[in-house]
Amino acid sequence: MFAVTIGGAFALVLGLFFALGPIMGAVAAAGVIALAMLTMRPAWTAYVAIILGVTAFPAFIPYSVQLGSTTVFMFEPFLFMAAAWAIATHPAISRAKTRATLLAALLGCAGVAGIALKYPTIEVISDGRGLLTVLLSMVVASRIFGTPEATAALLVLRYSLWTSLGVIALSMVLKFKLAGRTEAAALFLSSSGAGTSDSTRFLTAATEISVLVLCATLALVVVGRATLRQVNPYLVPALLMTFLGFSRNSFLAVGMAVIFAVVAARTIKPVTVAARLSILVGIPILILWLAHTAIGIPGGDFVVTQVNAFMSRVVDGLDTSTLNDDTSVQARINEDAYLMQAIGQSPVVGHGFGYAYRPAVGPVGSFSATKGQYYGHNFYLWITVKTGLFGLGAFFIIAMAPVLACLRSRTSETLALGSAGAGLLLSIAFAPFPNDVSNGGSIAVGLLLGALITAVYKSDNSLTSGLGQNIGALVDQGDARKLVSRVH
Repeated sequence: MFAVTIGGAFALVLGLFFALGPIMGAVAAAGVIALAMLTMRPAWTAYVAIILGVTAFPAFIPYSVQLGSTTVFMFEPFLFMAAAWAIATHPAISRAKTRATLLAALLGCAGVAGIALKYPTIEVISDGRGLLTVLLSMVVASRIFGTPEATAALLVLRYSLWTSLGVIALSMVLKFKLAGRTEAAALFLSSSGAGTSDSTRFLTAATEISVLVLCATLALVVVGRATLRQVNPYLVPALLMTFLGFSRNSFLAVGMAVIFAVVAARTIKPVTVAARLSILVGIPILILWLAHTAIGIPGGDFVVTQVNAFMSRVVDGLDTSTLNDDTSVQARINEDAYLMQAIGQSPVVGHGFGYAYRPAVGPVGSFSATKGQYYGHNFYLWITVKTGLFGLGAFFIIAMAPVLACLRSRTSETLALGSAGAGLLLSIAFAPFPNDVSNGGSIAVGLLLGALITAVYKSDNSLTSGLGQNIGALVDQGDARKLVSRVH
């Protein structure tokens, strides 16, 4: 029977390829596989969405497919099915329902406004797509948090992080292209033009979730809620990929997460925190020194090159004089001025999705002349332009309120997730994670917010949230694999 089923499936997929062509055949085959998966192992749709949504892949593996004028990301069908499965099988707490309803209403109102005002339909969809992904991911995470499926999802995330790190490492050695962005780890300054660097920035689908994972794990270690041994399976790949992103806003997010954790824990003495941070920072520095000075250690020059690039682009890049000379910073200041002007024209309800808040500039067909009219780096200003102060207030209720609630609820779960949330809230003033569908940001934000909302609720009601138990289970890989095998 099994052989007949496999043979039939193979024949169907082959027929689709011949009948529809390679691209449409692949899409149709993926749909058949997805439906079979939904029937046999519906929980796996969530795991596949994580794998396809936040894993770094080589460029020759399609992260998306083009259907006419619409781009469909490979994880999106699985995320929709995962949300349907979670709604059908897992009850939601009232706070999660309220926030999901609020976000859905925000999406609906801004979308209807954009269509009514006859903005380009493709831009209306593009503006709302990121927040829709946040909504679906939030629904899944808020409903399965603290369940065996959440433990399995954490294990999948761990494999995804290590796979992404391995793919990036192979790309550095074999020089093949990755999906996402790769560029020199240098700044473009007004005074000197484009900088040069022997290091490369890797901005992949795994970058943004790595920042959030790093925020959460570092927070646990700094305040003594977890040991390095417990969190290393997550911390190590997240740290290395965040480092290889050479991003200033990621550096600031991690700093904010550590500060939030210390404030939330309250009982931790500053001397203890300083000692733990010294260990976390001192070990890499010691390794660097050994690699740089000791004769015969392979990779020493490579490590020094990467660290020098990090110091130049990230640390020195935060200097006031460098910021004033950085063309990307100046472009964002100009962008913010247009955003503020648009807010002033409709401050309460905004302009709706699909609104072009600034004129097209630059060469025909360039980003600044097309999508750049609708895109804003400062997410707070962007959402206010599109949805007004009402929309900004709704986002604060959805995202900021549960983070602040973690200051009174000091379990390990809320401390880790709240610290990551604090880092997120700072970073989206510079990089719009919630709108970044194409690089894993939207799904990462939704998963974090969904887990955070439920963790705070369960902590407030003295319920066992399960995240700490999940992490403990993942330390023992055998137990974790047994658990995955029981998840249907």
